[in-house]
Amino acid sequence: MTILESGETVVCSCTVKNGSTLTDPDTSMKITIVDSEGTTAVDGVAMTKDSTGTYHYNYTPTKLGVYSVTYVAVNGTKTSKTKDQFRIRSAS
Repeated sequence: MTILESGETVVCSCTVKNGSTLTDPDTSMKITIVDSEGTTAVDGVAMTKDSTGTYHYNYTPTKLGVYSVTYVAVNGTKTSKTKDQFRIRSAS
């Protein structure tokens, strides 16, 4: 789990592959972020494409705690989800 200090921007990044080959989802690549209190902070927002199959989203949290991230790739009628987490602590 990535641990950052309050005020820092979190770069949420992911890759999409078909086997071992990077590929882009046909329909969309979105992100949802839920804070430690269970509040959805980012809800199904499109991610920025860096290159084929590589995406990121910059987020600056406003609360301390553990955040849950869900990456959602949609190919036509098929949806693939990957989960991740990061923690925000008080600045030293």
